[in-house]
Amino acid sequence: MEELLNKSPARSVFRFFLEISEIPRGSGNTAPIADYLVNFAKERGLYVRRDSADNVIIRKAATEGYERRPTVIFQGHTDIVAEKLQTLDKDMTREGVEVYRDGDFLRARGTTLGGDDGVALAYALAVLDSTDIPHPEFEAIFTSDEEVGLLGAVALDTSDIRGRMMINIDSDDEGVFTVGCAGGMRVDLSLSTKREACEGTRYKITVSGLLGGHSGVEIDRGRENAIKILGETLASLGDKIRLISLSGGNADNAIPRECEATVVASTPINNDELSLIESIRNKYIKTENDIMITVCECNGDVLALDEESTRAAVSLITSEPSGVIAMSEDIPGLVETSLNMGIARLTEGELSLSFSIRSAKAAEKAALGERVRAIAAKHGAASSEHGSYPAWEYRKVSPLRDTMCRVYEKMYGKAPTVVTIHAGLECGIFSDKIEGLDCVSIGPDNFDIHTTEEHLSISSTERVWDYLKEVLKNI
Repeated sequence: MEELLNKSPARSVFRFFLEISEIPRGSGNTAPIADYLVNFAKERGLYVRRDSADNVIIRKAATEGYERRPTVIFQGHTDIVAEKLQTLDKDMTREGVEVYRDGDFLRARGTTLGGDDGVALAYALAVLDSTDIPHPEFEAIFTSDEEVGLLGAVALDTSDIRGRMMINIDSDDEGVFTVGCAGGMRVDLSLSTKREACEGTRYKITVSGLLGGHSGVEIDRGRENAIKILGETLASLGDKIRLISLSGGNADNAIPRECEATVVASTPINNDELSLIESIRNKYIKTENDIMITVCECNGDVLALDEESTRAAVSLITSEPSGVIAMSEDIPGLVETSLNMGIARLTEGELSLSFSIRSAKAAEKAALGERVRAIAAKHGAASSEHGSYPAWEYRKVSPLRDTMCRVYEKMYGKAPTVVTIHAGLECGIFSDKIEGLDCVSIGPDNFDIHTTEEHLSISSTERVWDYLKEVLKNI
């Protein structure tokens, strides 16, 4: 780490990245990072505005000779998907992440790294802190709660934003410029349940070892859903079991890697049933090499869901869709519509499920939401929608894109890849709010985001930093 902070050409970027990594900033817990950003701006005498949603805007005047050029925005989100290994004793609402170096990568011990989207904050803070980087008037827009429905961007009053050229730094492949994305929304289900005293043998059933991943990026890469597989496993045991507890997933836009339930069985689970469970595991092992389905006797509450509630809960999980729904007819290989069953929790009186729905077509997004709600209604579950955001449509005329492509070709000796994607980005909301806004989304190589395997390339972060500085000089 010392080498990064002392010798790296992007040492200021890494210094700020490590600083913000010490701040807990999971979705819904963005006040601490907003406090940090406000203090940062005040210490440097910069314009700053913070709103009630913990969005923060910081503005810095143009450097000498750049006063007549158009204002440039760097934009990123402050929250992270706060995933951690179940075995890790860490309270991510109170503790930051522990970053370490692994060759060319930064990783975190047992948690998500927060490169999504900490790297955007680090780049912007490095520009705001600098005294030797030429740039036009510079605005940094830091939005909250992006990972749970782009909520900060939706809430932000944009009336005082001066820039009409925005570089969103929330993409994860160096050299790939994103210029359009799907729209999305969240759907939550709630199934009321009843409990009763039950006799029998208690078991903990766990699905683990899955790859997981970002539901907008890896949804079409064979990443299986631990909640769905656990539902299938419970269904294979039929009416002999009653549910006591169930928990899986931590974010509706992260494909769940683990899910576990405790049950009471009227008769012990036999070898034939264990063989059936093993066959379920074998069905997924080609795409999920490390999948485990374990069944262990345990102690448990004497109160379990009654037969009707158990049947309804398991059926709801297995009946609701999750994964790719439709591929684009216009762009080969692009997912058009999908959903992800990201969170499942069985509490004292209800089973709750949370979904992330995405589509490039507004009508298909609405239709899929209606399908999820209709299935829920058949099972007696209530439903609600929130966090809807529009698609970001491709802009045929884009001076920002043209400039960024020209600078990239000069520096890299090749053209960048220009794409539209299935994952949701805040550019759609900003383009809807700010007339004439010209956006491009980029970022350094960051892998396995939204999982505990997330790792950010150091060399790519350095190259993109050099590139961004060159773009600022050429706007």
